[in-house]
Amino acid sequence: MKSLGWLFDKAPTPGSSEEIEAARRRTMKVSMVEGSIWSLMSGFGETYIMPFAVFLKAGNRAVAFLGTMPALIGAISQMAGAALTDRVGRRRDWIVLFCLIQALVYVPLFFIPRLFPQFDVLAVIVFAALAIGAGNAVAPAWTSLMSETVPPAERGDYFGRRGRVVILMVFMSTLAAGGILSLYQRIGMVWAGFGVLFGVAFMARLVSVQLLTRHYDPPYRPTPQDYFSFWDFLRRIRHSNFTRFAVGAALMNGAISVASPFITVFFLRDLKWSYAEFTINAAAFQAVQFLLVRWWGRMGDRHGNRSVIVATSCLLPLIPLLFALTTNYWLLLLIQMFAGVAWSGFAIATQNFTFDAVTPPKRARVTAYMTILNGACTLLCGTLLGGWLASRLPTHYRFGGWNINLLSPLPALFVVSAFLRVLAALLLLPSFKEVRAAEPIHPAMLLLRLSGGEAISGLLQEAVARLPLPRRKVRARE
Repeated sequence: MKSLGWLFDKAPTPGSSEEIEAARRRTMKVSMVEGSIWSLMSGFGETYIMPFAVFLKAGNRAVAFLGTMPALIGAISQMAGAALTDRVGRRRDWIVLFCLIQALVYVPLFFIPRLFPQFDVLAVIVFAALAIGAGNAVAPAWTSLMSETVPPAERGDYFGRRGRVVILMVFMSTLAAGGILSLYQRIGMVWAGFGVLFGVAFMARLVSVQLLTRHYDPPYRPTPQDYFSFWDFLRRIRHSNFTRFAVGAALMNGAISVASPFITVFFLRDLKWSYAEFTINAAAFQAVQFLLVRWWGRMGDRHGNRSVIVATSCLLPLIPLLFALTTNYWLLLLIQMFAGVAWSGFAIATQNFTFDAVTPPKRARVTAYMTILNGACTLLCGTLLGGWLASRLPTHYRFGGWNINLLSPLPALFVVSAFLRVLAALLLLPSFKEVRAAEPIHPAMLLLRLSGGEAISGLLQEAVARLPLPRRKVRARE
């Protein structure tokens, strides 16, 4: 078994083209491992912040605030991260600093609600926002660094493979965290269970920080001509293909945020799921993403990321509509798996479209501006509209001779989110074009190939090819 000591060797300072290429390949390997360690923080930490707030009896408005306000704070922090990256020119340093801050946040996130129960929900909101803000401050520098590290022709496949590793680890850590929490729930010590989860998240992020220090940081020297303000970015919407894409994607994220903060509340509070049931449901979503994300990445490499975005945008409105139609656990599990199909393609295609459409010196700033748009739409739709509707929508409806009684206003809120996603898709999809040469395909054909099992069969073929099957020896004829 090979030693993993190379992961923690000092990052080299390459000189020749061969050394630079070797440093890039090494960084790609280290980033793959770092992503798996980061996933432990996500599975044990981020996934259970919202259940922690529900455990503390957070109300609908607090849940909406927790689910959406950190996104806006994250957008502001991305602006700061992009500005610092452009000014200093060293991307790895800022990545390490902000990831360290994100790790340290998990300590007060758990202890302050325990020590000062009168401020418990407020403390969760504040420190969750700080964690998300620190994580988002990393995004411009990390996106810029990795987009220069990975060759353009390999982006879809590489980030698809990395995404699979991340999703697999999030899946396994979510299951493990749910098992731990369920165990502590049985013995009446849920507080201690959340403490164990956040402690693991803290330690995992520290290890992740150590690995990030080993990344190769290519020279980064943006010129004054590469600078443009947020207003410059927006006012080019009539002429810029990418600006139209960014605004449309932000509108879609806003429509999604109307419902997304309340999914956990619906499961845990309204349907009264156990933590084990909640964990299995979340893990099913991640398992499907693991199976499909690399296939979607390859489809983006071959047919263009716009085709993948269009195909998955047609699926996104169905998710909240289906959530509103049933309370059956097993049907909701299938719907969550369907959500994994759509999200795995939409997420990787929007990321890779940004890499394709934006030049390297502008990627850090553009990433920050996109996050501002997403944060603003999330705040307006999620916190303001979603939070208001979650408390105001009726629970009784009459359609002709039918009387429909709902457990809470949330199923009706899901229907509103589905309608808004349709509007966002109608605005987004016709507004932008593919930016690189690709083999054309109709999005419906992508969905047909997906439903025909192409992604799963390819995964099985890949798994069989990696099995250590014995080879038959061929004797030479005498």
